[in-house]
Amino acid sequence: MSKDRITVSLKKRWARTRHFEWGNEMPKCPTCGTENEEGNTLCRQCRTRLSGLTQDQAVPDNQAVPQNQTAPKIQTGSSLEDDVKNAVVKRFDGIKNKDEAAVKALMDEGYDKFDDWAPYQRQEGTQALENEFSAFKVLSNYTYELKDFKVNVLGDLAIATFTMHYQGTMRNEQFNVTSRVTTVLRKQDSAWRVVHEHFSRFPEERQQQQQRQFGRPRVRFPV
Repeated sequence: MSKDRITVSLKKRWARTRHFEWGNEMPKCPTCGTENEEGNTLCRQCRTRLSGLTQDQAVPDNQAVPQNQTAPKIQTGSSLEDDVKNAVVKRFDGIKNKDEAAVKALMDEGYDKFDDWAPYQRQEGTQALENEFSAFKVLSNYTYELKDFKVNVLGDLAIATFTMHYQGTMRNEQFNVTSRVTTVLRKQDSAWRVVHEHFSRFPEERQQQQQRQFGRPRVRFPV
């Protein structure tokens, strides 16, 4: 083999070990190891920023993601919303299963709420949970459905708003309620916990409840 061919071969081998294609300069993403075209500012696979990438920042071959495996999952806004919704669902599953420990684990130390059942004043953490857990003793056949779910994430805080239809039996009396709900959550140790809840029944249902309670039509006030 000629000296020139040996030199070219060594250069190509050096280029591959530095993770750039000889002549094409295709840098590998430092996150997932995918090769990208020259001039790309974002990885075509995982969208990691590539601008300013140096040869020393390239991913070694023994650390690149194999072709039969997926790249590491990059957390997006939608995944944050899913995490928040999962926390809210676990909260109401705790009621459905009458699981006091599961409910307590989801509550922030500063938790309080406004309920759509009496008492209607603000209920502070310990008292709010005691009232809820006492209802577990006379609650049965509880089911719920969440609709129109929306999440706004503001750093370590999240605001979830949705409508909730729930029904069941309390002290042998059936109830069927649809409420508007706002839940405020705070992220602690990579987990979302409930700081505040506000339940508000739809006006028509509130009026019907008053009529059943007092046995006569009530004046309907703006809500």
